Amino acid sequence: MFRTTVTVFMLGILVGKVKSVCDSELQNGLFQDLLNMMMKIKGSSPELSTCKCQKSVPAIAFTASLSATKSIGPLETVKFDKVSTNAGKGYNPYSGIFTTPKNGYYQLIATATSYQGNKFYANLWKNNEKTVGLYAGPGQITDSASIVLKLKKGDHVFLKHHNSSEKIYSDAQHWSMFPGFLISE
Repeated sequence: MFRTTVTVFMLGILVGKVKSVCDSELQNGLFQDLLNMMMKIKGSSPELSTCKCQKSVPAIAFTASLSATKSIGPLETVKFDKVSTNAGKGYNPYSGIFTTPKNGYYQLIATATSYQGNKFYANLWKNNEKTVGLYAGPGQITDSASIVLKLKKGDHVFLKHHNSSEKIYSDAQHWSMFPGFLISE
């Protein structure tokens, strides 16, 4: 009872001081000190008084691109061969498929550039389901498709070409690419 009375008394003194001072940094510091002191009195760790409200999301992200122009056959998955980021190890450059390492909401993007006078069109797929499409018209035109998907661990996402053979343009500048990342769980 005595500790509680002393704490309330000290709180009253500090509040009075805080009201008389306009420096918000001082006010925040005094409040944090008081909170830490109260936590010690209760027998809790002072570290508990620091807000840790935001949940940490594990790093799951990939960026893959084409290093050169490629011919893509009918209904073929585009295999982006240059992997610059693969946190979570979900993207496979040999299959062109991103396999989700965990459940969550993901942002997925595909960018394709058509090859001189050809067109290139494809869809981002989730397992066996078409999602968004892209169409890069004739004449080295670039188009992108972007979508946020709720995915389960083990789902597959990939860029699949439509039903004719065409070339997808890229070079050392990596004009055609496939990035994605976990937004939240």
